[in-house]
Parts: sequence; C-alpha cells; structure tokens
Amino acid sequence: MAERYGKGNVERIGGLWVLHLKGTTFERGLQHGTLMRYRVRETINFYRTLPEVLSGRALDPASLKSRALLRLKRSLVTRLMKNRDSDALEEMRGLAVGLGLKEEEIAEALVLADVFQAISSLAEKRRKAGPPVIPGFGCTSAVRETPDNLLFARNFDFWGAGYWDANPAIIFHHPDKGKAFVSIATAGFPTGGITSINEDGLAVAVHQHASRDSSLSGTPIIDIAHSVVRNAATVAEAIEVASSHKATGGWTIVVAGAGEAAAIEMSAAEQKPRFMRDHLLVATNNFVDEELSLREIQANASATICDHARHRRAAELAAASRVSPARMAGLLGDHYDVLAERERSAGFTISRITNLSSVLFSLNERRFWVSESPAPTSKGGFVGFDLDAELGGRRSSIGRLEGARPPRARTTAAQDRYLEAYKQYIYSGDLNQVHGIVNECVDMDPAEPTFHLMEGILRAMLGNFRGALSSVDRALEIEPIEQKKSVELLWKARILDLMERREDAAAIFTELSGEESTPRCVSRVSDKGRRRAFKEKDLTGIILDFTNGDTLE
Repeated sequence: MAERYGKGNVERIGGLWVLHLKGTTFERGLQHGTLMRYRVRETINFYRTLPEVLSGRALDPASLKSRALLRLKRSLVTRLMKNRDSDALEEMRGLAVGLGLKEEEIAEALVLADVFQAISSLAEKRRKAGPPVIPGFGCTSAVRETPDNLLFARNFDFWGAGYWDANPAIIFHHPDKGKAFVSIATAGFPTGGITSINEDGLAVAVHQHASRDSSLSGTPIIDIAHSVVRNAATVAEAIEVASSHKATGGWTIVVAGAGEAAAIEMSAAEQKPRFMRDHLLVATNNFVDEELSLREIQANASATICDHARHRRAAELAAASRVSPARMAGLLGDHYDVLAERERSAGFTISRITNLSSVLFSLNERRFWVSESPAPTSKGGFVGFDLDAELGGRRSSIGRLEGARPPRARTTAAQDRYLEAYKQYIYSGDLNQVHGIVNECVDMDPAEPTFHLMEGILRAMLGNFRGALSSVDRALEIEPIEQKKSVELLWKARILDLMERREDAAAIFTELSGEESTPRCVSRVSDKGRRRAFKEKDLTGIILDFTNGDTLE
C-alpha cells in the first residue's frame, strides 16, 4: 500500500523505495522529505560529515589542521551553494522542510563531491592542505548498440556502503513545468544528478575524476547533470546544455538515447565529448582525452590501474557478438581481473565493495532495471520498470532481471567480508577490529594479494612490524600484476624503516624513485623516503583505501 502526502506517494517494491512526486519544485521536495522523513536522516548526516570522518582517520580531531579543514569545508560549501541552480535550490528547500533539517545540513551532503574536488586540488597544489581525501572511485558505464536496441549498463560507486544502499530509491518527478524524469539514487537525495532518465528516453550517469583544473566558481555537478536531464531530449542537446556550465573539477557525464551515446569529459577548464564508436561506449573514472588526462590527479597507483582495467574489461564484455539485457546486467557484477587473467575477490574488477547502485537501461524499449541488493549492488537481482507506464500514472512491473553466471561462492563471500572491514574502518576507526576482519579475509581467500597487503599495513599501524613485513612479503610473492608491485615494495621499504633497517629501506626507495615504470605518485613518496626515514608518526597521516587495496596520502 502506498503512503501519500499531498500529490506525492511512496511504496516499497522489492528492496526499493518508489516515489512519485508531483507539482512545483518546492512541492516535490516537500513530498520527498515528508514521505521519507524517518528513514533517511542518518544518510544525510553521514554524507554531510564525511570529510570530518575521513580526516579523523589521519588527523587528531582536536588538532589545528583538523579544525582548519572543517572551516575550509564550510567555506567551500558556502561558495558552491551560490552557484546552484534556482530550481534545484527550491527542491532542496522543500526537502529540508519535509525532513525537518536545516538547509545548510542538506547542502553539505549535496555538494560533497564538489567539496572533494576542491580539497583534492588544493592538496595537490600545496601538499599542506591536509589529507587529500581523493576517493578512488569505481563507476563503470557501458553502452552497446544492437540492431534493435541501445543498452546502457551503469554502476555508481562512492563512499557510504551501508547508508546509500540502505534506502535505494526510484524517484519519478512529474513537474508542473518542464520534462518529467526519473532519478535513481538514494532516498533523501533530490536531484537527477547521479543516474537518471527523462521522458524523452535520454539516460544520464555521472562519473567523478580529480583534476588540477578546479574552480569554486563552477556549477556543482549534480546541477549540471540535473539541467541536462530536465532540458535535453537528445545527445546533441545534452552536450549543448552541459557546455553552458563550467564544472567545479574533473567529471564525465555519460548520456545515451535515440541510438546515440557520448561521454562528456570535463574539468573547470574545458569539456570534450567522446562519442560511441563501433556501436560501443565505455567510461570509468579516468579521462580518455589526452589533454584532460595530463591534468588528472592520481588518487593512488591502484585506483589508476583499476580504472584502466575496468574500462578494458567492460569493453570486452559489451563488445561480445551476442548481447542481451541479462548479459549487460551481468557485466556490472563481473569479478574477472583482465590484468591478472583470473577471477578475484578484491582485484581490479568491475564489481567492487563500494558499488552503491547498479542500473540497466533498455532505451529503445523505454525500460530500465535497478538492483535491489545492498552493496556491492552489482551482484544482485534487478527490478524492472516501464518508463512510459510509470510517467503516465500507471503502476507497472516488467519482472526481475538476473545477471549472467555468478562468480564462485568463495569469491563473493570474501568480498562481502572485506566490505565489513571497510565499513568498520570508516564508521568506527577501530583498527584492531578492522585487522581481525581482514585476517578472516586472508583465511577465506589466501591467494588474494590485496588482503595480505592491507593486513600488512594494518599490522604496521598496530605496531606489529615483524608481522607486517611477513604479510607484505606474501603479497609480493603472489602478486600477479607488475604495476601493483611498486605499491607493495613501497610499503615493504616503509616497514623496514619502522624496523630500523634503514639501509635496506633506502635501497628500495632509491630503486622505486629512479625506475621509469614506477607510477608518479609512488615515485614521489619514494623519493621522500629515500631522503628521510619513514617514522611511526607518519602512519597517522595515512587513509586506507580498501576499495583499491592502497592508501590515500
């Protein structure tokens, strides 16, 4: 039975909240907030305080640097809110009234990704702005044209497993003026600026990067994408709408419809559309355009490796001669690492622990399916919707869609347990508990080098340097990917320093900093290690990146 407020209503279909919101922008925000008031306030609070949570993993919350970061975040939010679209602001105001929250609290959550962009750019320029807080995202989009259809598979990847995926929502907007559209997000997030499709069948998905070309005078990304879905009917119109805005930093907006698709790659300096070729378009979290890629900030070596590996794997799967909706849905839950040439529980795979929303659009049929599973959502079953029926006021069900052959039970079980380690690290920061869970992952899948490396870093943080060295040596021994070995060697050198074996550590640092194949971010910190020994206090300035099996620093 649907719950109602004003012209709006919400009902539960499978594991999804399905909202229909009608009227003015403010009214739709009010309906959304009122209908979901007691279910989403924790999610809003999590995202608005996430910068402080992450900095708390690397800084003393009472320190001057931590307080300065908090002031910086508030200043950035204020600046960014001045650039928001008036329509989006009205929706946010209605949402705030419905949820019983202050507008500024919701604002902090809605422009969080742009805040990350600004802090990342400042940290890269100054290296004194505190932890870079550059997430290693794992969004994957694949668009495939067949003789009779255009299929668009999309994983949305971000911080917040356990929050975003706790209340997945399909939000149908029926505005008094303008295009009707559907936002696929989490309850409490009002705009169509994450994943969406409008009444003309134009589907939109946002991917985040990090670029040195960042600007606080830019338009928040959710507003750019929201403007596209509200105003564009075709890919060409989407590109035109996007070009009328300056971005805050590095992004890609994937748009598809009417037999066309493009990835609009952008930074605060320029925008470059990349079109579907040979019936295929793939996007992850790296720029394909050479000029934009030169200005891209590396989160860490592993994130960059993963972006390219996922791009290659998604292209291989989507380019298969026989493509169906089920096969494209199965692509999103794929566990095969093309670099290691095997299935992995925590490798450079499309399925990742922070997949928070997974969607498949069948654009010629004007249908779409949304995963109802918790993170990683890419592994779950999908609930189907008919776009025209829903926007026309008729309830519809086109049945469930299951993906292709699932991975081995051991693979998914180890991934699920690893997700628990990530959650424990983000939400409690209890390193003893986190280490205990990662140790279970090692036992469950001893052939996965990521588990051994993360166990080694955690052991170092807990003061067990001898055990840490053993774990990292094991990771190096079984690591199948040469590019990743530089990260493991870096940590071996650091642990040797902590064990007061400076000569051995310096030799590794020197080798890494002088090797042309060493990733730039690893080379930079290796050069620092060559000149100065790594100390225990340096461990406190490191944020663990569980998603990529690496660190942010």
